Amino acid sequence: MFPAVALAAFLVNYLSGLPVGVAVAIGLGNASSALLGGYLLGRIPDFSITLPRLRDLLKFVLIGAVAAAAAAPTVGVTALALHHIRSWSGYDSAWAIWWLGDAMGVLVVAPLLLTTRELAAICSTPRVVELILILLGLLAASMFIFGPSLTLRDDVLAFVVFPFILWAAIQFRSPGAAVANVVAAAIAIWGTAHRSGPFVNHTPLRNAELLQLFIAVTSLTGLMLAALITERAQIEEAFETKEKLLRALREAQSALAEAHRELENRVRERTAQLERRTQQVAEQAELLDLVNDAIFVRTLDDKIVYWNRGAERLYGWNREEVLGKAVEAILETGFSQPFAEIQEQLFRNGSWEGELTHCKRDRSRIVVASRWAIWSSKEGKPLGFLELNTDITDKIRAEQSLRELSGKILTLQDEERRRIARELHDSAGQIVAALSINLTVIEADASLLGPRAVNACQESMQLVQELSSEIRTISHLLHPPLLDEAGLPSALGWYVDGFSERSNIAVDLDLAPNLGRLSPEVETAIFRIVQECLTNIHRHSQSQTAAIRISRNGRSVELEVRDEGKGIAPANGGENRPQPQRSGVGLQGMHERVKRLGGRFEVRSSHKGTVVRANLPIVPPEADAGEAVAKAS
Repeated sequence: MFPAVALAAFLVNYLSGLPVGVAVAIGLGNASSALLGGYLLGRIPDFSITLPRLRDLLKFVLIGAVAAAAAAPTVGVTALALHHIRSWSGYDSAWAIWWLGDAMGVLVVAPLLLTTRELAAICSTPRVVELILILLGLLAASMFIFGPSLTLRDDVLAFVVFPFILWAAIQFRSPGAAVANVVAAAIAIWGTAHRSGPFVNHTPLRNAELLQLFIAVTSLTGLMLAALITERAQIEEAFETKEKLLRALREAQSALAEAHRELENRVRERTAQLERRTQQVAEQAELLDLVNDAIFVRTLDDKIVYWNRGAERLYGWNREEVLGKAVEAILETGFSQPFAEIQEQLFRNGSWEGELTHCKRDRSRIVVASRWAIWSSKEGKPLGFLELNTDITDKIRAEQSLRELSGKILTLQDEERRRIARELHDSAGQIVAALSINLTVIEADASLLGPRAVNACQESMQLVQELSSEIRTISHLLHPPLLDEAGLPSALGWYVDGFSERSNIAVDLDLAPNLGRLSPEVETAIFRIVQECLTNIHRHSQSQTAAIRISRNGRSVELEVRDEGKGIAPANGGENRPQPQRSGVGLQGMHERVKRLGGRFEVRSSHKGTVVRANLPIVPPEADAGEAVAKAS
């Protein structure tokens, strides 16, 4: 606002007839006075422009009205004296009048501008009626004192306006005092300028001094009273606030003490509950220690946090030796499937079961049947896993021995079939051939025999031929020579053709072009599985068709036999599920053959038919369990 103040002051003085230089100096001086006052007040710490405290008012008066107001008269009077418009002899009186007028302007006008927001807030409430009544009373008193109707001109009468200014200051604080001061000062200046009122009995200079002193006293009185009342109200409010805070603090202390007592009671109750719970947990832990199985708990970062006595007995490590340590560093687990898959199943289903290999303290390895479950918090957040392990090393070893025995039995069975087939071919077949030759000789001498003998001889020849064919068929079924001589495709082709002819069941045989020769064990197993499957289809399925597909993929051979019969009643009550355990002797024998060679065997059955699948490695690998048992041994 500095340019606007300077320009306004310049125009007022220039249009009054003063020279340009003097008008410019006066404009700059007036603007500098205002700028200096605003700058200095703005740099005072903790100064409030609404003048709510006495110290704010005193700072405002001393800096804004006294110190800063001296800049304008100093520049103005000096400029007038230099241009010989004022004499240097009257410099003091002119400076004093000028300074006093500017100071009074600051005291009267500036507070009204600084409290405009508070005054507007008062005008928006019903209290504005009281303020208007005060101002009307002040206006009437001022017009009575400074109006032309009063003939008694005594300086003391000027202070009749004081009650209204004090009333405004008491009721409306600084905004009320500021607006009352403006009204009183305006009427006083107007009356004095029109030669009426108490300040017209002396010389013009004396009258101006008295008028400005009146304005100063009334303004300072109203503003100081307003500041004191406001500050006292703030003190009282602060005191009340302090009292409220003290009462609230006492209430808070009382509530805190009550809460502390309640908390102590709850802590005691909770402690008692925890003690009881701890006792229960200890008792349950003792029960877990009685279990022969190994039970331990691992966190998500693989640290052991519980280790029962069963685990101590199984693995050889004491609880104190393993708590807080990584499971893998202790047990060196060998997984039957990737650990990531185990974790995925755990988080999906909440549990997992399988076989693992572990290392004991004496460095021997064992096979365990392991059952895992998720260990979670009350909020359902996973914390780790509970693992229960049962030593099945002896069971695995017994199963391995049983499999080896079963394999030997199957091998002996195949060898016995081969021997019986060979005996039928070499012994019984030769006898039947000799019998056929003798019957042929007898038939040649038929003229020496009677008709009945000739018929008997012919019937005997026919029976011998059927017997020879039957012996040859049984011999081939027991062990087809083509299987050893020409390989699996030829043997299967011969068998399937014969089966279709005997059973009237249409069989579709699909053999991979790259099948080639396989190991004798694999070829024998596939032939026996096909043989058993077709026998079951003929006896049980009531299917009119069958399909056989054999394919070779990399290092394995896959066999599939399918029919469209009535299916096998599932042992588990469901349909279309793998049924490796569902069986008579035939299915069990097929399963044993495949398992012995390290393959996979699966049966799926429904009311729409049965599918038997077998996958056999071309080079049979060692069974994992057998390897584990071997290492454990």
